[in-house]
Amino acid sequence: MNEKIEKALRIVVGKLNGLNYALIGSVGLYIQGIDLQSRDIDILTNSDEINKIVEILKEYQTKEMYFDKSEGRNSYRVFFEIDGIEIEVLDNVDNICRSKDSLDKKIFINYKDVKIPCIPLEEELKVYEKMGREDKVKLIKEKS
Repeated sequence: MNEKIEKALRIVVGKLNGLNYALIGSVGLYIQGIDLQSRDIDILTNSDEINKIVEILKEYQTKEMYFDKSEGRNSYRVFFEIDGIEIEVLDNVDNICRSKDSLDKKIFINYKDVKIPCIPLEEELKVYEKMGREDKVKLIKEKS
C-alpha cells in the first residue's frame, strides 16, 4: 500500500475509534489480501454516524456533505483530504448496489498492528457484480 495512504488510514482509524464504519473500495480489498493499488480511501457508515465523522474530521474536510442520487447511489457523501489522499465517506441511505445491512457484516482485519473495520470480500463481490466492475469481481474471485 502506498505510504501516504497508509499514513492517512492510520490517522482516520485512530480518530474514528468506537464509531460504526467500515472500509470499502480498493483499500478495503487490499487489507483483505487483494493486491491492487488505490488512490483514495472509501468509508461506509450510516445516518447515525456520518455527522459525528464530519465533526471529528472537520479539519480535513474539502467538500460539504451532499446527497448523491446519481447512478442509484442514494447516499450522503462527504470528502476529506489528509496529506494529499482523498477520503470519501458514504452514508448508505438506499444504494441500489449495496445492502442496507452491510455495516452489520463488517469484520476487523489486523493490518500492521491496527484493527481496521472492513466489509468482507463476499459482500464486496456482490456490490462489484451489481456495479458491473468486472476488474474487481475477477480479483475477488481469484482470491476466494
